[in-house]
Amino acid sequence: MSWKIRVVLLIGFVAWAYRPFRPPPPPRLCGTKGGPPLVGPRIQLRDGRNLSYKEHGVPKEAAKYKVILVHGFSSSKHEASITATDLVEKLGIYFVSFDRPGYGESDPDPKRTIKSLALDIEELGLQLQLGAKFYIIGISMGGQAVWGCLKYIPHRVKGAALLAPVVNYWWPSFPPALATEAYHLQPVQDQWALRVARHAPWLVYWWNTQKWFPGSSVAAGTQNFTAPDLQIIAKMAASGVSHKAYATQQGVHESYHRDMMVGFGHRDLDPMQLEDPFPHGEGSVHLWHGTDDGVVPVSLQRYIAEELPWVQYHELPNAGHLFSCGETAVKDAILSKLLMAYKMRLNSHKDSCIILVFSMAAMFWKAIAVLLIALLAWSYQALCPPTPRLCGTTGGPSVEGPRIRLRDGRHLAYMEHGVSKETANYKIILVHGFGSNKNEAHFARSALVEKLGIHLVSFDRPGYGESDPDPKRTMESIALDIEELRDKLALGPKFYIIGTSMGGQVVWGCLKYISHRLAGVAMIAPVVNYWWPGFPAKLATEAYYEQFPQDQWALRVAHYAPSLVYWWNTQKWFPPSSVAAGRPNFTAPDLQVLAKLSASMVNKDYSTQQGLFESLHRDMMIGFGSWDFDPMDLDNPFLNREGSVHVWQGDNDGLVPVTLQRYIAKKLPWIQYHEMPNAGHLFPHGDTTATDAILNALLVGDK
Repeated sequence: MSWKIRVVLLIGFVAWAYRPFRPPPPPRLCGTKGGPPLVGPRIQLRDGRNLSYKEHGVPKEAAKYKVILVHGFSSSKHEASITATDLVEKLGIYFVSFDRPGYGESDPDPKRTIKSLALDIEELGLQLQLGAKFYIIGISMGGQAVWGCLKYIPHRVKGAALLAPVVNYWWPSFPPALATEAYHLQPVQDQWALRVARHAPWLVYWWNTQKWFPGSSVAAGTQNFTAPDLQIIAKMAASGVSHKAYATQQGVHESYHRDMMVGFGHRDLDPMQLEDPFPHGEGSVHLWHGTDDGVVPVSLQRYIAEELPWVQYHELPNAGHLFSCGETAVKDAILSKLLMAYKMRLNSHKDSCIILVFSMAAMFWKAIAVLLIALLAWSYQALCPPTPRLCGTTGGPSVEGPRIRLRDGRHLAYMEHGVSKETANYKIILVHGFGSNKNEAHFARSALVEKLGIHLVSFDRPGYGESDPDPKRTMESIALDIEELRDKLALGPKFYIIGTSMGGQVVWGCLKYISHRLAGVAMIAPVVNYWWPGFPAKLATEAYYEQFPQDQWALRVAHYAPSLVYWWNTQKWFPPSSVAAGRPNFTAPDLQVLAKLSASMVNKDYSTQQGLFESLHRDMMIGFGSWDFDPMDLDNPFLNREGSVHVWQGDNDGLVPVTLQRYIAKKLPWIQYHEMPNAGHLFPHGDTTATDAILNALLVGDK
């Protein structure tokens, strides 16, 4: 009986295991009963499958150039951002994009290979009468399709461009050490997902749908986008157009999962074994890649370019994976170099070098003197920041919201939120962060505002929004501005204060200079100054070097040469502060938050409408300059426990090192330190759970 029970259990387990491993039933084909509707045109391929396509640009009949676009992973024929450029009309370009098999409205191909897709593209060109040859552009995973075309149908290709093309870490020509190093740059969950796609493709569906282990971050839409990509994502989100649901409407297995199985499986293509398809210079192949691509390692693209000297390699500094969706200047360069076959050649018959020699010593020294004077004049002009455009003055931005007049004649703009001041149980002043303003008061959206009876006041810090700049701004002066704001708005003898990011530094100033006015304090991911004396030198140095090299230099300038801050962040020779440039080191949790933020919640133009210098640059000079106090020397402002001080920090914050916050909390035991697991710098913006917890802990002592 014991053996019979074991056999039954084994059979039951095998039956249970077989079901999740097995991919779903055949997909819901477009145009069939119960399947998605057909909206766009399609062609019927040699094997009876249908391929959906979309035309862009000038009419085909009038076009000088005809280009086929191949979309990437999780994309579709609709996402043809490279067509958004004036060159389309100027050069006369016709584009056709298509849904790769299994995506959008194109029938799946269970037998899909790199070769079969190349033949699909050839047939698309023939049926749409694109001529004997056509140009082809592949983006991300679509780049692998372009390698396939160069292998199987080079006679049909007039020119090719690969934009951040996905690599297969198992291509034989890669040196094992190089491929392994690049492979381990990927998130751990993606390393496992790629192993499954490579070594056990029949498990790909199960691996990316089970709940025990994290599947592919790319398939889940949480890929390792870097700061430049975040900017582009924010702009794309603002447009309100998304085709993600369209891309997988026939099921994720024949789109995403099939992509992984083909792209990272065993195949007969190694791009580094290809021969030049244009040995006589009648066409060109271009590979474009960003140095800050977190999805496809730049090191492997460099190796491919070294192995294939006939590939024209273009590396974009400070660009991420989505650069082709960004600035039109990049799109123009991609199209110009591909279609007009620009090549850097040394031609002794066409190129000449003219050498000018000053034969007279007097003329030489006069020229040097003139150049030196011109250089000094240029340097002086470049180092001097422009005069701020004050709100409410002639030629300056208008004043829309209420303001108070401060002791020195400056104005401070503010905004009130929550319940009325007269009925409020709690009154809180909110201090915004770097590049932000009074309008971004996410705490006002908490349900606790009504429940607890909270009145909130946010304000534009000096130089931001509609608040007048303060050329003499210090940590003490901003604390006194806040005290005067409280007095002018009659918030009572004491108030609560919450500072976010760079606003957290302002709160440290309030604890130093107006602690007698505070009822309670909360700092959210407060920015640290690496030069605070209380930090151990080794700890501060390690945290400092976690920042981008360009940010390390920007902070050095702010600390040691503040007079150069404006020039450093506006010159074009060296990369400036990534934060000031809007490309900060956001981590994966922040990417998710950014994707959810609507365009109405972000108004960077308003923040800096009076000029960058008196807002962003002044922040850097004060925040990372020499302070006249060290927060770690402060005394407990609430000795009788009549209030509390809280610091909240995410352990996955790429902007403010968590190690330094832990040290501050250890040095100041009267601070209640809250560390948020798997949270980034923007965690309060993600959902109201975090803001509710912060308000509860601050106002009612709920831990």
